[in-house]
Amino acid sequence: MPWLDIYDRMKVDIPIGEVRGMKISKFEVKHPDDWTAADDERKDVVSPLEYVRMERDGRAPKPGWYTRLSEGETVWMSDTSAERRDHAEPVFIMASVKPERLLINGLGIGMVLAAVLTFDSVKHVDVIEKDERIIELVGPHYLRDPRVRIHHGDAVEQMQQWAPGERRDVGWTDIWPDISLENLPQMKEFADFYGKRCGFHGNWSEDLAKRLVWDDRYSERDYLKFLTEEDREWFEAEDEDEDWDDE
Repeated sequence: MPWLDIYDRMKVDIPIGEVRGMKISKFEVKHPDDWTAADDERKDVVSPLEYVRMERDGRAPKPGWYTRLSEGETVWMSDTSAERRDHAEPVFIMASVKPERLLINGLGIGMVLAAVLTFDSVKHVDVIEKDERIIELVGPHYLRDPRVRIHHGDAVEQMQQWAPGERRDVGWTDIWPDISLENLPQMKEFADFYGKRCGFHGNWSEDLAKRLVWDDRYSERDYLKFLTEEDREWFEAEDEDEDWDDE
């Protein structure tokens, strides 16, 4: 399945709205060369400075309109191409294994859930979401599909309620607001638990957090234990490729 098709499956189409400070809104991304004086007064467009910052980090989206979930000045999630890329792993797996029963920890704007529901093989999806406002704001859009069940609860506490012998074909956990190596201990807890109960389970941003550890491995020794031998070999190979490119 082409990657483009996977990204298209993850584009969301939920309506704008607000529930007790949690907000769904639309925003536009414009290339700085296309910026006009009229855009200076807009609040729904990414500024040229922000675009340059995202471009520097390799995360500048293509020009167009996107959806985001925010609280005040904090953006919790959006469906830009970079964020869809961060969440593409479980969708790629689904395209290969044709799953029937899935678990998603963290609803957000539902990028992974939106993709899940495009697969005919899927019969049931359990979504665990801690923030009741997100359930009220985003949930109704997806609950129109009878295959979806959204549970209000904490993902960690939900593990304690897992029935013996219960399994899922695919599990995905996205409960962290940012990319941080400090998330790795909890990510390992999820990986250890669901790794035995799901055909595949992944954590959002785990690879990126491990990369932070690797890049600062001399000062972040306490987190090196969360890197597997495979992780180390992968990062070493990446570093060698970068050295080659620099030449």
